[in-house]
Amino acid sequence: MKFSDIALGVLFTLLGLGVLLHGQQMKVSPFFQYGAGFFPSIIGSLLAVCGVILLIKGVRLAMVQQGGGFWLVQAGPWLRDRERVINIVLVPLLVMAFIAAIERVGFLLCGVVLVGVLCQRFSGRPLLSWVTAVLVTLFLYLFFQQVMSVQLPMGFLTDYLGG
Repeated sequence: MKFSDIALGVLFTLLGLGVLLHGQQMKVSPFFQYGAGFFPSIIGSLLAVCGVILLIKGVRLAMVQQGGGFWLVQAGPWLRDRERVINIVLVPLLVMAFIAAIERVGFLLCGVVLVGVLCQRFSGRPLLSWVTAVLVTLFLYLFFQQVMSVQLPMGFLTDYLGG
């Protein structure tokens, strides 16, 4: 599937503006000059700017093309490959499951499962995938929880980890 630059430009611009607006509504930390919305605001702004650039590029390309017609989405031959379609559908499904389960199950377990399943699916090497999943999740936990002082949900492990 191939999306035109116009379609992606509009999508990225709207997504960036949404992230920016949501980031602006986050609370400001009493300990820092910047709040929780600082990084989302930067990412949203950059995403919106890139979306506008992509939109302008797509409009210019559509005006220059002659006889090719105007399209927003084209299906590619890879859509006939079942494994590729499964890979594309698996990522957002696992992210949605991660979001739904993180409060009850906790970041550590959800992170290991998310990274482990995706690594194993894409690499096909189970041992390396699960070792990578544990190390990546542990790094993210230590960085955000210990270094950045961001409270990550621990789920049922709260009693054991002192959350």
